[in-house]
Order: sequence, then C-alpha cells, then structure tokens
Amino acid sequence: MTHDDRRRPADGPQERLPDIAGREDVERLVRAFYDVVLDDPLIGRLFTEVARIDMATHLPVMADFWESALLTPGVYRRNALRAHRDLHAKSPLRAEHFDRWLDLWTVAVRGRHAGPVADRAVTKARAVAGALLHNTAGDGRPPAVPGPVVVDLEPPTRRPPPAPRS
Repeated sequence: MTHDDRRRPADGPQERLPDIAGREDVERLVRAFYDVVLDDPLIGRLFTEVARIDMATHLPVMADFWESALLTPGVYRRNALRAHRDLHAKSPLRAEHFDRWLDLWTVAVRGRHAGPVADRAVTKARAVAGALLHNTAGDGRPPAVPGPVVVDLEPPTRRPPPAPRS
C-alpha cells in the first residue's frame, strides 16, 4: 500500500484517515457498506429478494461480527456458515458473489479508514469470503482458509522478542 492509499481524497489539504477505533466506527462502516451492497446489481438481490434480510435486524448482527473480529472478541455468537448455506440452498452462491462482496467491503474500509485495524478488516474479510465460498459453493477454488470455516476473531497477540543469546 502506498502512502497515498491512506489519505482521504479531497480538493483541499488531505488528512490521514482514522483507523477503526470502536463500535461506532464499526457501525458506520457496516451501514455504509450495506448501503452500497443493497443496490449492487450482482449481489444486492441476494439480500433483498432471496434472503429478504431485515436490515434493522441484520446491521447490528454484522456490527457484532466485525466488532468481534477486529476489536472485542466474543460479541458475535452466531453461525455465519449456516446462514450462508441456507442462502446457497435458495440461490446458488458463486465465486463472483464472494469476490464482489470482498471488493465492496475493501472499498468501504479503505474509503473511510487506514491503519492496522483497517488492514485487519480487509484481511479477515478475504479469509471469511474464501472460507464461505469453499464451504458453500465448493467450486474448486482453493479455500482462503483450509478446512471448515474457522475465523479467528481474537486480536493478534504480540510475542516478546527472543532473549539475546549469550
């Protein structure tokens, strides 16, 4: 990523984008993302016509998921794979659906945030999309995460540097 990728496009002086810092940031990001997703010609109908998602219910659940993934482990306690398998049974999910979802998520994150948590939001989304694709459509593409859907929602831990050898 170049230095310019972390700046807000503007006519005047550019400011550094903030990182994702709390639940409010997650909620705003999720809302902005779904505003675009629902109008998307490829995947919007999966939410509006096939799953018939009630956004008033869905948005807080997705905010819980991303808050767990990025900031506070344990907030999300649902089975994302089951919901996507149910959706796949109604209307087969394909690689291009997950690719579009990931593209739209990445644009939403990068347009609003920059920093380690924002980077993790994109990385985790890539892993989630790959795992869900593999475990629903199973179209032969190698999974981003091998085996069943396992998404590590714990924030990364930092190990202390090794002790100097004498």
